Amino acid sequence: MTARQNKFKIITGSFISAVACGIESQNWGTNDWRKQFDIMKAMGMDTVVIIRVGEVDSAMYKSKVMNTTIYEEEDLVELMFNEADRTGLKLYLGLYDTEYHWQRNDWDAEVEINKRLIEELWAKHKHHKSFYGWYITHEGMMEQHMPKIWKPLIKKIKTYDSKKKILVSPRYGGEKWYRGDSSKLCLTPELHYKHFDYIFGEMDGLIDYAAFMDGHTAFKSLAGFVEATHKICKKHKVGFWSNLEAFDRDQQNMRFPPIEWMKMRFKLEVVQPYVEKIIAFEASKFLSPYSMFISARNLYDRYLEYIDKKGARR
Repeated sequence: MTARQNKFKIITGSFISAVACGIESQNWGTNDWRKQFDIMKAMGMDTVVIIRVGEVDSAMYKSKVMNTTIYEEEDLVELMFNEADRTGLKLYLGLYDTEYHWQRNDWDAEVEINKRLIEELWAKHKHHKSFYGWYITHEGMMEQHMPKIWKPLIKKIKTYDSKKKILVSPRYGGEKWYRGDSSKLCLTPELHYKHFDYIFGEMDGLIDYAAFMDGHTAFKSLAGFVEATHKICKKHKVGFWSNLEAFDRDQQNMRFPPIEWMKMRFKLEVVQPYVEKIIAFEASKFLSPYSMFISARNLYDRYLEYIDKKGARR
């Protein structure tokens, strides 16, 4: 491995979510989010990504398009934009995951509702100075043929502002993705390369950045996936980011608690020679002094001690 930059790369961004999905809600209000944005800025972050504004039947605000049964009375998307404006963080705005249409390969239905949502979100939030880009919420590998969703939604976005950056966050289909006998189904780095060479080729240069999730493969396999992904992204001129999962996929019966520090350190170090940027999933729950998880507060302390020793804190 040859280093692309000598300076140690720290976590400079985070996904944020106010819709409970897989991980329980912290039930934060305005003051809680204000403190969290301040701490992210103090940690050296410059980017936040709203992972989704709606999920199934819940949403961050009362939307005419999503028309969910459950929604926040206060518009939490507007709250996030206001805090990003105040702190100078760049914000990527996510979309709506029905968890229904696209997982049945009904791409048209998923695309149609999100196209209307893009119209709604653009009208409400286009004035914010922190509005830096869009996050295409739908994650992916080959099973759902993601370009069928990504391409029409990005083309819709580009009709409003072609300069807004586009971020996606696919996964490595390794040992921790498939259930059952994963040895028969999990990908090798070589097959992962083949899949995303095809996917990025279909996207015609519409993606600016891809933050690959680092948690779906065994630790011993991670370096191989990272190196293969670096080659794919370089070939297709896609910025390669790491989506560092700060929760522990090895403890699934505990509903994903904060990750053990030595695992997080390992993942930080593996990606150093290859990625342009490291963002966390997600700092507010798993890497914050304000988290509902006590171990997340300890992880926050361990992380800051570590990057201070590296002389890398901004």
